[in-house]
Amino acid sequence: MYKPTKPRPKKTNITRTRTGCLGCRDRRVKCDNLKPICGRCQRLGGECKQDTAFKFCQVYQPSVRPKPTKNCEKTRGALDLELPTANRIPEDGANLSAETAGRTFVDAQAGLVALRRSALTIPQSLMPRTNPVDAARFYLAAWDWKYLVPPSVLCTGNVFSLRSSPLFADMMVALSASHLSRTSPQRRLPMGSSTGAQNFRPNPGHESLSGEFYGSVMRKMTRWSAQDFGSHPLLGLALITLFCFIESSMGSFPTFELHYDGAAQLIRNYAARTLAKHGQAADLVKALIEVRMQMWWRRVYFGTAEFHRNRPAVLFDLSFPDLLARAESRRTSILLMLCESHRIHNAAIIAHWDLYGDEGRNCSVEDQNKEKILQKIDSLDQLMGGERDRLDAWSQIHALPSAIRNSEANLHSAAAPLEVLPLHTSSHDEAMTFSYYIALRVLQQSGPLDSLRVQSPGEIRESYKEVDSWIQLLLRVIAGMDWNNCVHFNMYTIGITGVLLACLLRSHDPAIGLWCEEWLQSCLDGSSFEEGGFPSRTRYLWPFSDN
Repeated sequence: MYKPTKPRPKKTNITRTRTGCLGCRDRRVKCDNLKPICGRCQRLGGECKQDTAFKFCQVYQPSVRPKPTKNCEKTRGALDLELPTANRIPEDGANLSAETAGRTFVDAQAGLVALRRSALTIPQSLMPRTNPVDAARFYLAAWDWKYLVPPSVLCTGNVFSLRSSPLFADMMVALSASHLSRTSPQRRLPMGSSTGAQNFRPNPGHESLSGEFYGSVMRKMTRWSAQDFGSHPLLGLALITLFCFIESSMGSFPTFELHYDGAAQLIRNYAARTLAKHGQAADLVKALIEVRMQMWWRRVYFGTAEFHRNRPAVLFDLSFPDLLARAESRRTSILLMLCESHRIHNAAIIAHWDLYGDEGRNCSVEDQNKEKILQKIDSLDQLMGGERDRLDAWSQIHALPSAIRNSEANLHSAAAPLEVLPLHTSSHDEAMTFSYYIALRVLQQSGPLDSLRVQSPGEIRESYKEVDSWIQLLLRVIAGMDWNNCVHFNMYTIGITGVLLACLLRSHDPAIGLWCEEWLQSCLDGSSFEEGGFPSRTRYLWPFSDN
């Protein structure tokens, strides 16, 4: 009956909006958005300010979930696509060896070689939500098993019962992805004031995938009962050990302590009844002790003076004498002695500083406090003497090269240049064991502590003479080592970089510091960022140690 009204004719062809210049916004009127000045500001004779400043910031967003393809299995539920579980790995995938997987996934291995040299992200086709089977096989074949966990755990005895477990397969995928994220990092964009140093972060693709598999195994283990742990104690110990490996690589001290306490409680409950029957249990305990000592060693360099004063003794006092006796190998025993001597030496340094440092600052120490400090120093000297006796007994049981026994012949005069002749050993494990032994001799020397009591330069040099001779011998052992073996085999134990740093901080010879700096610079090829849990750029500390 009624026709629609005609559109209202526009008086002008100017488009006006309320999101114009700042002046029109303040007046709450529409703006014609003319450039370089709008009509209203031109009539009023004011400045036409435009809000065109963009604020740039670095935003990390999760990867976009890929759309499902047409040939996807329709019977697979939504939860099956969300969570990566080992139940989707076929029967032959659980027992997949590195050789078989390498033949099956040639493209994945070729991409891995390029991945080690550049910071590439994981291919979208290997994400677990897209193809969980290929993703699991890719990471199972990514690294040699002997670099991740003890070879005896994976290659002998009851190993196939572990490898066939879906939880163990998932955990190995998480560990391999976590390690790939750290060996192929991405450059971090500078935030705030630029310091000129290169900052890196773990590869987010591998890191997120490792977190998914890690969380999947963790959620399943939370549903385990005491009967489940009693039925599969070896599997439980292996999984918790792998948890400790991942947390140690991430440097998470509280979470590592949580997993370690769980492993210790598991060993206490089932050592005598079940774990003692498995030979792999002792190998897992060895690996647990080594990664524990690595975390202890790293924690030393993030502590205050009060932290070193009251730190407890380094002991592995669990109630399983038979299993611990088999786990007390040559490596684990010397690592325990090394960390305990390091603890005593640090506490002695703090005690000497409390006593003699105040005198250097012209501060009077009360007689009562001075007596307590002297008693503490005497008790620390007695503890260190006991550690020297333990090391002497250890050296009589285990054979040492003649160069170590003749360490006094390796001294060089102050005027002569430092010459380091490589000392080659039969294996990398042998070289690391000798390095731990030499570091123990350095930490057990009283020369650095005696230098705090004297003020004459000649007496100070004399007190460091024996320490520097041992450090020179350590340099010979290091010169005969392969840096690639250090990076690969020292993932979850105290590395040569941490040992060298501890010894260098107790040296008085500038030539030793210069040699260490040049050696480490020659080892940095851009592909190794960590060694033994320590950043390989520890070389920035060498110039400060010379002072």
